[in-house]
This record gives sequence, C-alpha cells and structure tokens, in this order.
Amino acid sequence: MRRPKISIMLITYNHEKYIAQALESILMQETEYDYEIAVIEDCSTDRTQEIIMQYVKQYPDKVKPYFNEKNLGNKVTQKNFYQGYFRLTGEYMAILEGDDYWTSPHKLQKQVSFLEANPEYVACAHNTIKIYEDGSKQPHRFLYFEGTPLDHAIDSLILMTSYFHTTTLLFRNVFCGAPPKHFRNPWSCEIFITIAHAQYGKIRYFNEDMAAYRAHVGGVFSNMGMLEGWFFNIGGLRRYNQWLGYRYLQYFSLSIIRYCNNLLSDKGKQAALPTNYQYFKYLSIRTVYQIIHYILYGNVVVRILSLCYNKSKQKHQSVYKRALATLWLLFYVICYHVTKWSVVSIYTVINGLLPSFVRNQLKKIESRYAVIKKWRMFILFGNKGM
Repeated sequence: MRRPKISIMLITYNHEKYIAQALESILMQETEYDYEIAVIEDCSTDRTQEIIMQYVKQYPDKVKPYFNEKNLGNKVTQKNFYQGYFRLTGEYMAILEGDDYWTSPHKLQKQVSFLEANPEYVACAHNTIKIYEDGSKQPHRFLYFEGTPLDHAIDSLILMTSYFHTTTLLFRNVFCGAPPKHFRNPWSCEIFITIAHAQYGKIRYFNEDMAAYRAHVGGVFSNMGMLEGWFFNIGGLRRYNQWLGYRYLQYFSLSIIRYCNNLLSDKGKQAALPTNYQYFKYLSIRTVYQIIHYILYGNVVVRILSLCYNKSKQKHQSVYKRALATLWLLFYVICYHVTKWSVVSIYTVINGLLPSFVRNQLKKIESRYAVIKKWRMFILFGNKGM
C-alpha cells in the first residue's frame, strides 16, 4: 500500500454539530500531495459516527475511521492523541480536533512545500482565529503577538514566549508511528507535543490566518480558567523537564519560576488562589527552582569548585577534596528532598555543563550512594534517620 505524504489525525467525541465542517475543511485542500484522514472517534453518544461513515462512503481512499471500543477520555483527551499517533503513516502529520476547522485551502500545500525545501525545520505554524459559539465575544486571533519572529527553537517554546495552537501545526512525522509514552499522560498537551518535536529542528511561522479554534460549552481546554491553566502548566513543565532528561533545565526552571510568580502575585490572589497548602507548595517549588537555576547557571558552583580544585593541589589537599564532596552532597540533598530527582538524574543535568574534574568527583560520589543516603537521612531527620 502506498504511503501518503501527509497524515491528518482528526480527534472527535460528540461533535455531530461540527464534524462535517472539520472534514470538509480538510477535503477542500488544494495540494499536489497525497493525504489521508485518520478519524479517531471516542464512542460518541450522538450522531458523530453516522456522519463520519457518510464521508467514508464518499471518500473511501482518504477518510479512515477508527472507532474506539470504549470511551478513552472525553475529558482527558491525551489517550486519544497517543492512540492516534499509531495510525499516522505519512511523512508529515497534522492534528485537528473535531470542533475546529481549517479556513485556507492552501494550508497543507504551503506548509509541506516549505518543509520539503528546508530540512532543518521540523514544523510549520500559522495564526488561528478564536470563535465564540455563544457570540459573547467577537472572533479574534488566538494568542497573537505583533512582531512574532519567523523562526522558533525549543528554548522559546519551553519559555512559552512562542505558542502555536494545534490547528496551525504541521510536523515531520519524526516518531514514525512510535510516539513517546508521555504523550498519553494527562499532563501532556499541544505545548509538550510541540516541544517534543522541536528537539529535531526549528519551527517556521507564517503570519497568515488559516484555521479556526472554536470555544464552546463542551470544549475541554477552552473552558479552563486562568488559575487552573497556571496549575496545569506548572505541573506539565515539571514533568516535561523530567521526560526530556533535564537537558533543557535552564529554560524549564525559568518558565516554572515565572508561572509560580504569577500564582503568588496579587493577580493570583485575585483569581482566588491559594489554600494555605497550595500557597506554600508553589512557594517551595519556586524557591527550589530559583536555587537550582542560580547554582547551575549563575556560575556559583563553577567558581567554588574551581577554588577547591586549585587549592587541592596545595598542601591542604584532603580538606578541599572534602569540601568539594560536601558541596555536591548539599546540592544532592536539595534536589532530592524537593524534586525527588535521583543521583543519575542530577548527573544527567550536570554532565557537560561543568569541567571534567567535577564530573569525575561526582562519579566517585555516585559510587558511594549508600553513604550519601545515610547523610541525607541524617540531615533531614537527625539521629532517627541514621
């Protein structure tokens, strides 16, 4: 069977009012490239399946239905995204939810042509118009910023100075039917999906309106409040940081700190933040990431360790070696107690950032894990932990 150039994942649940418009917006594409539509239908209780089958009969070579045997999550949609990735065989892929739609017939042609000519890019994006079904607001560009640059890298996505709605993105199918298992996690969303792809190249932005995002009562994320969104983003960023092996800790820590600042500010209080538990929880998270960021990227550790290393060549060699080991121990205690990182995770973060003599010393500390654990228990719990 011939592999299509583009695979479009269309996720739907109880979208009988919208699914036809979503499908028509794909089928109207004027492009030289072959494409398929993988419709992931999550056991709707309305006429959504019936409408899909009408399109299957009319376009059997393009519309491929996949009906779930049971509802995987109309509230937690990530499981459907994850399952849908296994259905995508094309060289390029796009995602559309059943209540959204594309507005330009040239979207696919423009995006694929650019990626074909520019292998250093992993995705393309454009503007989307947010439409309010109840008419409460006039349609407007969603999260649009004047002067948005054309090129975007993974750092700007993590810092969320760049954001692109799902309806606008077309990716290279870099995971080739084997998506990361983290895509099915409840904390995953289009932000992480985009970040995960951005490991493999840049993203090009087109300042054109080529899609519509519909806000309505049944929408999952469109009904999320500001405070709830901040909670979700902090929780997601902490997990994305771990999922990506702490390779981009510098950017994740800054992004987490910024969202915690929002929660703890007057703006957060006005949004009804904080039970006392939540307040101190996010105060602790912010403090820890501030310490970690300052230590790793403020050159504090490098300066202290360089001093210890230089002094260790002199007559008080053993004293400074102990100081070096003690510094790592304290850093480990901070990370372990608050973030629950393992020694291996800490080493992953630090490896490549600091001089070889530091990494060698850390390896020695790793080999004495039992000793570190004993001292950690003593520091946290006193004699009872020994």
